[in-house]
Amino acid sequence: MAPPPPELNEDIIAEILLRLPPDEPEHLVRASLVCKPWCRILYDRTFLCHYRRFHRTPPLLGFFDNIISDSFVPITTAAALPFSKAAFDCRLWYILDSRHGRVLFQHRLTYDLLVWDPITGQKEEVCDPPTMLCETGIVLCAALGCDHCDCHGGPFLVVCVSTDDRDNSACACVYSSQVGAWGDLVSIHLDVEVDFLDHINRRSGALVRDGVYFVLASGAGDRILKYELGTHCLSTIDLPDLDNKKNVVVMPTEDGLLGLASNSASTLLLWSRMVNGEGIAGWVQYRVINLQIVLPVAIPMDKVKVIGFVEGVNAIFVGTNAGTFIIYLNSGLARKVSGAIYNPVVPFVSFYTPV
Repeated sequence: MAPPPPELNEDIIAEILLRLPPDEPEHLVRASLVCKPWCRILYDRTFLCHYRRFHRTPPLLGFFDNIISDSFVPITTAAALPFSKAAFDCRLWYILDSRHGRVLFQHRLTYDLLVWDPITGQKEEVCDPPTMLCETGIVLCAALGCDHCDCHGGPFLVVCVSTDDRDNSACACVYSSQVGAWGDLVSIHLDVEVDFLDHINRRSGALVRDGVYFVLASGAGDRILKYELGTHCLSTIDLPDLDNKKNVVVMPTEDGLLGLASNSASTLLLWSRMVNGEGIAGWVQYRVINLQIVLPVAIPMDKVKVIGFVEGVNAIFVGTNAGTFIIYLNSGLARKVSGAIYNPVVPFVSFYTPV
């Protein structure tokens, strides 16, 4: 009789577990339940660090929605969630943004802000900026040299923006968790008469290099508001010629430029803000995707709208009357992630740690 095969040592087991796909966290959960040694490996901080470095890009685990649902909507196929659905009651909070493993909330009554790390459960309340009413904002990691694979517990910034119909201006203010205070207010005149009912599109903003971008609604000129983190200056950028300027999502392109996505009937339009040889910046339409071909079901194209972009994953959410779909721009493939019809969504991207 042949001798039994040698047992795998922990180093070999760790190498095997290292290759479990991060966008299917249910495999990590099942592996942690096999035996105590496997569970010990998966909880080890060194293994988790190697796991994140090995896969490099944090996966999309799901999204938040402010209108229909008051909780996290997972897109994984199993019951393994990155946090308990009961971990946070969103009903009194409006979700503004999610980035670098954190989620930014605004209280619906007091307008105070809260930054939450769903993986660790850590929460930090942030009072509303003293000199402005925050209409929308983003949260981002402030750790120097961070690759944003494991942004948990470190310093962060909150950038809030607003418009003022009294003097037709836009303003911005930045909160630093390191000093526990808001910085100076900066503002810019918009050269239009701001409609007090229609200021800023509350879809998530975008972080592109050292700039933070938000879409101003039609009541504030149908433009993009840019806040420069390094110089603390505000400026505006005109939108390209679009059929529907209300259905716009700003995003970074793969080559690190400012981009945006919109749709016109049966096509998804992708734009990039490029600089020509004379140093003049302008919009270039670099890709057109036929949604009638990409979407797996027949849908009236007048019922399709772009509702979100997943930074790092390079994917776009579209809402339809048949449910919510995600389109992966690298592969051109699409899949249905929910039967519900969602408004603008806030994707949550992070590595999952079994609990």
